[in-house]
Amino acid sequence: MYAITDARETSMDSTELREQVCTMLAAGLKQRQIALHLGIGQATVSDHKRALVAAGRLPVGRSSTAPVPPDCRGVDPASGPPQHVRTRAEILVEHAELKASTLSMAARTFVEHIVGADEWVTDLCFREQVRSVAGEAVGQALDDLKRIAVDVGVPEPEVLSVSAVARGMR
Repeated sequence: MYAITDARETSMDSTELREQVCTMLAAGLKQRQIALHLGIGQATVSDHKRALVAAGRLPVGRSSTAPVPPDCRGVDPASGPPQHVRTRAEILVEHAELKASTLSMAARTFVEHIVGADEWVTDLCFREQVRSVAGEAVGQALDDLKRIAVDVGVPEPEVLSVSAVARGMR
């Protein structure tokens, strides 16, 4: 089973995956075929392809006369190379890690750039404007996160009352 133990293994897996995508694209496989063989989404293949093109490791438009790398010779694009097909659970675990990380970064960015903005304190209308444009989405996200936390088994954080906080400050 696929398990992620630390950030180094995650980056190694991502690098290995990108190399596999590069090899298969260079061999002429379609993104859909690559996604099927690697057990990943086509959007993930597309993301890797974009990164490879940006890094200059793949031509922008693959021509049919492009040389096939030595490790891809004999690969039939119709059947693709033999690969370990990851289970749906393995793919979902990887997606869970990526989505949770993205969620955490988005929340941190919201706090740093919106709630941490000078305007939060200096502009009397800013808080109300943020509340009107983002309040409903933040509330919905909190409701979803509460359900997720229960399902995942995340312990409920201690909620301090305002009076308890005030007592602690004395």
